[in-house]
Amino acid sequence: HNSQFYEMKDPVGASFSRRSLYRMWIRSGRSPFLDVFDCPDPSATAPLRAVTTTPLQALALLNHSFALRMSDVFARRLEKEGGGKTEGQVRAAFALCFGRAPSGDDLREGAALIEAHGLPAFSRALFNSSEFLYVD
Repeated sequence: HNSQFYEMKDPVGASFSRRSLYRMWIRSGRSPFLDVFDCPDPSATAPLRAVTTTPLQALALLNHSFALRMSDVFARRLEKEGGGKTEGQVRAAFALCFGRAPSGDDLREGAALIEAHGLPAFSRALFNSSEFLYVD
């Protein structure tokens, strides 16, 4: 009996720090992280995919090792591009994530979150925002 198994990997490194995720199409391999986002079952074909939004997606973006690493990478970029000041970091984050300047409330709330919990937590909050996840 000869079985083939595919082990999903969670690679670390600069070349893997991208906004896009690529999935290898191995029919027997599944990724719990991508499954949360309705990545199609590789063992079945379907003409149309269902669109869903679930609490598990937000939890994955807050707690999965990939999301945590990307938050750390983004936080380091904000430190450089924000000029070391909280307001500059919030401005840089909004420009990069949303393509717009932050409102007054965005600046106040973003600065408060950074001061209380740090830039990686602020990054995760932005990654979980509807404005980041959905294009209207």
